[in-house]
Formats: sequence, structure tokens, C-alpha cells
Amino acid sequence: MTLDWKRLLLAAALVPGCSAEGTAMGTDGDEAGSDGGSDDGESETDTEDAEVEYLEPADHLVRISMALRGVRPSPDELDRVAAAPEVIADIVEEYLVDPRFGETIRELHNDALLVGTEVQFPQLPPFEDVGSFTLGHSVMQGPLRLAEYVVMEDRPYTELVTADYAIVDELAASIQALPYDPGGPELQTTEWTDRPAAGVLSDAALYVRHRSNGANYHRGRANAVSKAFLCHDFLAADVEIDGSVDLSDPEAVNEAVTNNPACVACHQSLDPLASFFWGYPGNANPNQIPAYPVTQLYDAGSVDRWQTTTGQAPALFGKPADDMAGLGQLIADDARFSSCAARRFYAFFHQVDLSEVPSEHISTLQAALVDSGFDAKAIVREIMLSDEFRVSHALEDEPAETLVGFKKARPSQLARLFDDLTGFRWQTNVDALVNNFNEGDIDLMRTNTLGFAVLAGGTDAFFVERPSSTVNTTSSLLVRTFAAEAASYVVEHDLVESPEQARLLTLVDIGNDDESTIREQLVSLSRRIYSDELATDDEAIDDAWALWSAAYQGSDDSVHAWKTTLTAMLQDLRIVYY
Repeated sequence: MTLDWKRLLLAAALVPGCSAEGTAMGTDGDEAGSDGGSDDGESETDTEDAEVEYLEPADHLVRISMALRGVRPSPDELDRVAAAPEVIADIVEEYLVDPRFGETIRELHNDALLVGTEVQFPQLPPFEDVGSFTLGHSVMQGPLRLAEYVVMEDRPYTELVTADYAIVDELAASIQALPYDPGGPELQTTEWTDRPAAGVLSDAALYVRHRSNGANYHRGRANAVSKAFLCHDFLAADVEIDGSVDLSDPEAVNEAVTNNPACVACHQSLDPLASFFWGYPGNANPNQIPAYPVTQLYDAGSVDRWQTTTGQAPALFGKPADDMAGLGQLIADDARFSSCAARRFYAFFHQVDLSEVPSEHISTLQAALVDSGFDAKAIVREIMLSDEFRVSHALEDEPAETLVGFKKARPSQLARLFDDLTGFRWQTNVDALVNNFNEGDIDLMRTNTLGFAVLAGGTDAFFVERPSSTVNTTSSLLVRTFAAEAASYVVEHDLVESPEQARLLTLVDIGNDDESTIREQLVSLSRRIYSDELATDDEAIDDAWALWSAAYQGSDDSVHAWKTTLTAMLQDLRIVYY
């Protein structure tokens, strides 16, 4: 599919001085992504399945690269696939060790754990000069760092809930009084010294996010853990609620959950699970921390308080355990753990709800996980190389009802993509605006309180728990502005640097208005940004040349012309979808 450059706002291109400080130009764009077909005829798989059309190998690679790393494949990778499509499997292996895949893993697990909230920790000694959001981020990322470590280091995925270690940076270690080597790497494995070790289940960050106040007795936490690791939501159970129970009376509630059949149906499993969490204060509020290191986020003396509250001994669906480590092992041994992992990975990469994952795919991915010795990358390989993941669009109404043919990039993916293409990172430093804020550089595409992640379709893991899979007004405006900023940055960088140091404009220099050279540069840009293989006389290149030349003629400034053209290219819908 080629880009209809005539839809771009040519009028804006005629205004001299378009830059990052100016207004981002808009575009109606074209349909997102590739049409997935080939003018030369259908592939063998297409003829076998007349209900859907499959992506061509290059477009399949684009989807894999964006899904795993958040960036486009390199021209070299595209050439390798063009010469031998079967090398896609080899390239997947290369992507699975890319550090950018680690961020994807953190995001996938944040969808389950919802710990990526922007919690503020107090600026107390010895951290008076560290920003409160920085302190909170360091602590709250603990469960996600552990998930990343388990997957990236090819550890058994069961260690997510059984690991006898934690992953911390220096701040998190100091705040929680954990062993840390100042001379070692930034992120280190360490161990809990005051509590049973059970992977992310031992991390207080999980309970700072999922609080349990009053007479809830950790039931909300129990349901959060059940949903995250077993895909069992107690609140989704089909039970009839007895409206005669006075929920404002703790004694009446305790009586009901013990003897009322309508309540017992859930609470006979929920309450024993909740009994594991008494070591973590119900209202684990960072704002109430009086000093560092923190001692208020775990209390070993409270682990048996279930005896004087619900009276339900700790157990997971009828299987008892002594402590949190025992709970972690019970979860790891439960067949629903591997099944839930399969469901979550499929739902994340296919961008569908957990309830919409086809059962046959759950069993296939679960088998891949178990047979590999619980290597989570086995699930990822299976998904990336499956026929389902390379479907472009449906040819019949029935499969079109559930098919997500275009995957939408999350804000963090867009941030990685623009960084990779242009070197631009959309950051600001608010210290100059707010005295003693001490937060340093703020990544506007990965934060919410001070950034735009939710506006771009992301989550805040508290009020907004699910990403948006469609473009709306705010996300469209945000991408336009992001594109203008990135285009201005890369043009100013590339046109003053040597071609060897340039990122995108490798064939032109300031003042070059030779049409043949400009067309060659546009072909190179189209391949790098969209993974298109076009000739210099292609209609899309004709339109791109028309845009560039109109901007140049209206301003007599090649810098303005390239900023205009790249702004348009970077805000096209094919940037947002893959």
C-alpha cells in the first residue's frame, strides 16, 4: 500500500520556518499498515484459507519487530527476508535478546500486575534531593524488573512467583534496606531478609498498588493475585448476591461469608487466599513513611492476623500452605498458571481481551511453555511465527468480527520508534519551572502525571487499566506534535553532520535541490520508515517530491522543506499501526 501524499496539508508546507517550535502539520493519512497482499498472486497459505489474507514476509517482519521491540526492522533485515523468508525465525531469536524486548516484557506484565503507577515517595533523608516520583518509580518497578529478568535471562517462568531473589537499583535497595553492591551494575539481584521469598508476591510494591482497607481483609489483594496469575476473577463469578446483608456492618458481613450460601460460594476460596497477605499493611501508603529505610511495608508480626479476623487458614483453592513462599509454589504448580500465561501473552501481542483468546491457542501456547521447561520465550516464538499473527485482514464477514488486523503502537513503542529513527527523545526538565522538584528529565511518552502516556492511548495502571487500540482526537494530535518535534530534531542533526553520522538524510546536504537526488533520498526514507521497496518514479515518490518541492519553492529553504516532508511522513497512520 502506498501513501497518498496529496492528502497532506500542502498549504502548511508553504509556510516558511516550520520547526519543532511551530504547529505540527496534520494529515488524513492513508489506511494504516500494509494490505498484506501481493499483486503477483496469493501465497500458498492464502489459497488454503480463503477467509483471510496474510501479510507478505516484509510486512510480517515489521509486525514482529514492532511487537517485540517497538522499532522497524533495519534495511539489512528486510534484505535478508526478501532473499529468504524463512530467516524470519532467526531474526526473531535476535529480537528476543534485544534490550528493547525487555521493556515490552515489563509492559506486558504491568497489564497483569498494574504496579506501574506513578506513586510519590517522600523526599526524606538521605534522599532530600531525589524527586518523589523518581523514588516511587524505583520501588514500584520491582515486580516488573523481576519479570523482565526471568524472561530475558531464560529463567523458568515459575520464578515469577517462586524466585528467592529480587531485582533492584540502588535507590530501591536503599529504601528497603536490601543488600546492594555500589560498585556493581545498576540493576542487581538481591534477597529479602525479613520475609519469605516468593518472586513478585514478596514485593511490597504489589501491595502499595493493591491496598486493602477496613474490613476488606485483603480480599481485593487476593483477587488481584488470582486474576494476574491464574486468570480467575472472583468478581466475574456467576453468583446471586443476597441483598439483605448489611454491608456496613462488619459482624453481619463476617456472618454472611461464613454461613450465607450466596456468599460462601466465593468466600470459601477467596478468604483463605486473602489470609496469605496479612504481613503487608492493608493501607500501605507511601505518604505515611516517616523515615528511610522503610520498615512499614512489611510486618512479620501480623502474618497470623487471619486467626482473629476471617478465621480462614491460608490456602489456595483448598490447598494449604504455611506462608507466601508456599503460596507461590502452589500457584506455580497450578495448571491455571501456565494456561493464564499463555492467555496473557496471546492477548497482549494480538491486542485482544483475555476473554477473547481462542481456547485452541491457549492449549497450544500452554504446551509450548510447559514443554520448554517454562521458558516464556517459547510462547513468544510460537505467537510471532504463527499463521494467526501474520493475518492482514479478513475476506469474509465472520472472521472480520473478531480479527484485529492492525495492531496499534503503544506510547512506549512510539517513543522507541522515534528514538530509533531520529534520535529524538521527547523529554522535558521541570526543575527549571518548579523549584526543588528534582525529577531530572521527564520522558513525556512514558509518564502520565507530567507526561502524555494516557493521552497517547496508554495506561496509568490505576484509573486507566487498559490501553486504547484505536486512534482518537488526543492521540492524533499528540502524534502530530511528536512527529514535528522529531522531524525538526533529525533534520537539524543530519544536515550539519557527515553522511556517516546522519540517521535519515544520508544522501542530501543543505542547499541540495537536485530532483534526482531528492527522489533517491525519499526512496531511502520510505524504506527506513515504512519498510517499502519503491522506485524513484513510483507514484508515492512523485507525491513526496511534490510536497518537498512545494515547501522548498515557498520558502527557498531546504531545511524547511525536509522538516515539512519528514513531519508528514512521521505522522502518517502507518507509524501508529503495524
